[in-house]
Amino acid sequence: MSGMQLRIKIYVLLCLAIATGYVTVANRKLEEALMKTYNRKHRPVKKDSTTMQIQIYLLIGHIEKVDEEEQTMLLHGLLWTSWTDEYLKWDPSKYNNTRRIAIESWKIWQPALSLYNSARGNSWYLHMGGLPASVNNDGKVWASGSFSFHVTCLFDFTNYPYDEQECPIVIADWVYDLSKVNLSDPSGNASLNKPAIKLSYDPLDNTSMKRHVAGCWEVKDTWRRQCYWGPTGCRDESPDSQPEWFWSLIEFGVRIKRRVPYFALTVIVPTITTCFLTLMVFWIDTMSLAIATTVMNVLLQGLYSWEFIKNLPPGSGGVPKIVSFYGMNLSLTGITFMLHVIIAYLVYILPENLELPFQLLIGDYQDNEYNQQDHQKQRQCDNIIAMDQNPTFSFITTTATAPATELQLNPAVNDGENIALTDNLSHAVYSHTPSQSGNVTTSDANAGTTRKNSDTAGFGHIAQQLYIIRRLIFFLFFIIYIISIPICLF
Repeated sequence: MSGMQLRIKIYVLLCLAIATGYVTVANRKLEEALMKTYNRKHRPVKKDSTTMQIQIYLLIGHIEKVDEEEQTMLLHGLLWTSWTDEYLKWDPSKYNNTRRIAIESWKIWQPALSLYNSARGNSWYLHMGGLPASVNNDGKVWASGSFSFHVTCLFDFTNYPYDEQECPIVIADWVYDLSKVNLSDPSGNASLNKPAIKLSYDPLDNTSMKRHVAGCWEVKDTWRRQCYWGPTGCRDESPDSQPEWFWSLIEFGVRIKRRVPYFALTVIVPTITTCFLTLMVFWIDTMSLAIATTVMNVLLQGLYSWEFIKNLPPGSGGVPKIVSFYGMNLSLTGITFMLHVIIAYLVYILPENLELPFQLLIGDYQDNEYNQQDHQKQRQCDNIIAMDQNPTFSFITTTATAPATELQLNPAVNDGENIALTDNLSHAVYSHTPSQSGNVTTSDANAGTTRKNSDTAGFGHIAQQLYIIRRLIFFLFFIIYIISIPICLF
């Protein structure tokens, strides 16, 4: 039984070999017939007025490098082209019903495609000789080849680090004008004609597409555009007349976006911290501590900005918003430092009772009235104290106190005189007692007023007015930060 199976397998292999050899011989005969009078140096059209329609497709497999300083991109992939060759047609019935054959690409005519925005001279001309071309019996030719494009780009880092950049890939036929070759497509600039992106490490895995390329970049989208370049520039509409004055161009493009997941932790958090320190200084009462905090804030900003500047892209386009915010934050911190130094100097040299030539708040009028009332009360209290300290009252009090004690110790002496003297002294003591109680009450009132003044104004009058100025500047800085932080940092 095993011998019979072995004979069957050998018979099948021989049949396949004979059939393959027959097909190979038939294809070779067909290729020889097609190539017998074929000239690959001339356009494969039977009428010179015929315009060849050529379709181009791209598959981007890898973006190796995005150079921000040179503003270039290095990408690799596959390029397909399709056109109709009028000299590569045959009748399938005459050649064993063969409808498609593979011919070496260098043996047939190819469009002279060139990369117009190449950053390297050796990649200007596009060769499609790596793989054989596929030819159908109706003359439809498909040629493909791998490419490594080093293209130039125009970057704009105004929105760094949330910037999106675009790199075009401009392909055109540098030999024939629009009257001979048109790089068009029947479906136009549809989404199916855009460059395909296949960046996954596993080409068979369609579930997880790899979009992160060249370190910190992510591919967002691609595009395709066809234009006709002529004396008036590049136009999207096909010219109505004189096509020999125009050349057909195809522009493919890749749109990438910067991806910096650690930006919030390494840049935004320290920046907001320095902003908070700048605002906090206005609420510190001790001038020396406020100035020291501002100096520390300036040093902290200088340290972070030095590390940040080293990682900045080149100055292409506008100034990045984050850089403008850094400059504004450092300027506000410097203004804060100079302001507190000036305020400390003014508090030191100016008298405490100096009035500024303008009223800072409406409450200043009320404060002046309250101060005048306090001065009047203080004068009244001083008058009362002066009356209490009169020598007459002091003598009566002294003489009244001593005999009373003496009378109590000697009750056996003249009772009538003691009674009369006691009544007189009692009248003197009682008449003085309300004055003492009034003095105590007045002293308590003065102490309460003094305590109130010390609570509301811990330092001189000029210092209070400058303190209000600091509060006003704080609110101004706070509004500036509230407006600029969402615009520049997010």
